[in-house]
Amino acid sequence: MSMQTIDRPVALRAALQFYPARYRRERGDELAAVFADSTAEADRPTLIREALDLAAYGLRLRARLTSASTAGRLLALAVPLVAGTAAGAGLFPWISNPDLIAWQLDGPRASSFMVLTVFAQPVATLLLAVAAMLGQWKAARLLSLAVIGAGLLNLADSLSIPAPVSSALDWWWFFYSCTSAMPFVLAGLLVLAAPADLLERPTWQTRALVPLGVAGGLLVVAAQGNYDTRYLMDDPWAALLLVAPLLLVAAAARGWLVPAAIGLALLPLTVSFSLFSLWESAGGIWNLLAVGGAGAAFVAVGGLGWRGLESMRRSGA
Repeated sequence: MSMQTIDRPVALRAALQFYPARYRRERGDELAAVFADSTAEADRPTLIREALDLAAYGLRLRARLTSASTAGRLLALAVPLVAGTAAGAGLFPWISNPDLIAWQLDGPRASSFMVLTVFAQPVATLLLAVAAMLGQWKAARLLSLAVIGAGLLNLADSLSIPAPVSSALDWWWFFYSCTSAMPFVLAGLLVLAAPADLLERPTWQTRALVPLGVAGGLLVVAAQGNYDTRYLMDDPWAALLLVAPLLLVAAAARGWLVPAAIGLALLPLTVSFSLFSLWESAGGIWNLLAVGGAGAAFVAVGGLGWRGLESMRRSGA
């Protein structure tokens, strides 16, 4: 018996584990038949790719990120804005402080790694924005991996610099380093999460979303002082930069996908720095969790009260 005949059922069983149990019961045989047909004459790399594609759709079903779900439609609508805001954030240091860029490229820390770090972020995000404008979604997905890589590269570069005071501040330095790296990681993940079958050839309206996103990204990063700790450390604006996008995203529950898409595009740029600022202001992670828990409970109670009032109004009508 060849390795090919052994690998196919193993790969199929592994891929099907990513599907909800009910979906496997109802459509498992159909999935197995399609998988058998598509891999009948396949070599090992093709078999692995088909199994990964099958597993990825199972993950989409579990996360409710398919083209039939509200979350999937929201992601597809938000992707051009996400690409634009990521490009705005990536280009901001070059526009706002070219002297710093020059120093990084020709200063005491100048190295091939530094050059790669300085160029990776703006180049990857700019190419992602161009791909989104052209509707080249396969290229955009590949470029989103480059954007994620650029963010992680930026994080690695930040962590290569010793913490400014002592080893006691290592976690502080790590969280601070995340503030400028995570926006790109989160933006890339959002692009990857969007259902491919909803990403069609762009219209002039969807093309216009990309430069609007670039402008929005520049403004939001400027409002945060390019993620500098001197900004918003003890200011309620830090909470607003987190709460406002979240409230916009919550509008999707009412079917208002356009404002929700705007919030979803802005959230990667604000969430890490806002949480870091609130953590600093609260005096530690436990205090922040206590405040956040109280806020979440308040929102939950308010939501339940609103639903109760809506039910009473409908029953009275």
